Amino acid sequence: MTSPTASPGLPRAFWTYGAGVTLTALGDATVSVALPFLALATPPGGGAGAVGLVVLAGSLPRFLAPLLGGLADRLAPRGLLALSTGVRALAVAAAGLLVGAGLLPLAALLVLAFLNGLLSTLAYATGSALVPRLVAPHLLARANSLNSGALMGAPLLGYGLGGLLIHLFGAGGTLLVSAPLILGLALAALALPTLPGAGGGGRVQPLADFREGLGVIRRSPLLLALLGMSFALNLAMNVMNVRAPLHLTAFGRGAPDYAIFEMLISGGVLAGIALVTPLAGRWSLDVLIGAGRWVLVLGTLGFVFTPVPVWWGAAAVFGLGLGLLEVAATTRSQQLVPDGLRGRVVGALMGVNAVGLSLGAALAARPPGTPTLMLGLGLILALLALGWTAALRAERRRAAPLAGLPGGAATE
Repeated sequence: MTSPTASPGLPRAFWTYGAGVTLTALGDATVSVALPFLALATPPGGGAGAVGLVVLAGSLPRFLAPLLGGLADRLAPRGLLALSTGVRALAVAAAGLLVGAGLLPLAALLVLAFLNGLLSTLAYATGSALVPRLVAPHLLARANSLNSGALMGAPLLGYGLGGLLIHLFGAGGTLLVSAPLILGLALAALALPTLPGAGGGGRVQPLADFREGLGVIRRSPLLLALLGMSFALNLAMNVMNVRAPLHLTAFGRGAPDYAIFEMLISGGVLAGIALVTPLAGRWSLDVLIGAGRWVLVLGTLGFVFTPVPVWWGAAAVFGLGLGLLEVAATTRSQQLVPDGLRGRVVGALMGVNAVGLSLGAALAARPPGTPTLMLGLGLILALLALGWTAALRAERRRAAPLAGLPGGAATE
């Protein structure tokens, strides 16, 4: 009797999903460029306050991630992806038509931003639970690298495309062009194999799902350490989002220097993502996660200094660490969480991260200077990096008794 040989490459279903993700990420980026300009021009009022409300409306659905993660576990992924992305494309197209007719008030724009954020979060949770079901375990790191590369790389093109579309067709026309791009994932979902919900159906209970997701995290020292780092990173990144434009305006040329800053972060992220697959052939994911944490610490400490070129270098280093950690941590968490619970765990993570984003925005508005804030954040990230070694030891101790039981296995 012979055992089947594992396929050397990723299956067609994954490439189909990846193509849809890339098109939708491109459309998302053009929409994100158009929304602020719509807010500035939308009655009544407009202005900076309207832009802030639109950003807030798009961010609030993150707090509903535990509910959406429960849906991602219980319902068929193909239908969820097709419905969530299809409805979002229709909403964006309808908003584009209303803008063209001069009938889109601020209240409708806020509803669009909230709905877009809600359905995007659902699609992300569904995809996070789906990818491990589409590929063999030994190909998971490569699949996550490609998926993260699409999610991070497509917006680089999309932001430039959005600016060009607004120049040519206005914000309303940009929404109309974006809608078919967003529809890409819905069309790809229809070509995916029919898979049942990994969690076996059942009624969605948001609070119970949130507790269950947190319970899975709490029982694993590694997942707990990943949650702590993810929370701190979201807090730090929102501090940077607020302080970087101010710092680069005070000590540099403002918008041009900030554009370079964002490009260097994005380029570093893509480099980190590309490095994971070759590095994973030599070192374990746990080693890569530990290394990524220290690279992030180094990048964050670079923001303590004033000169703009130092900020540029720190941005590239920070992005590199972020890219390494994004893929390695995603893959490791998918290995640690049983099938059928991944959506709930992703939902719990996103819900906690939403708190980190909110605290980061509030912290950035406080009086301490940017060097003081970034030094404090760098020290927090350093403590969490040191904690990874302790988490690895604790995970091995926890897994050792399980390895001796029938069917038990230690973690990687």
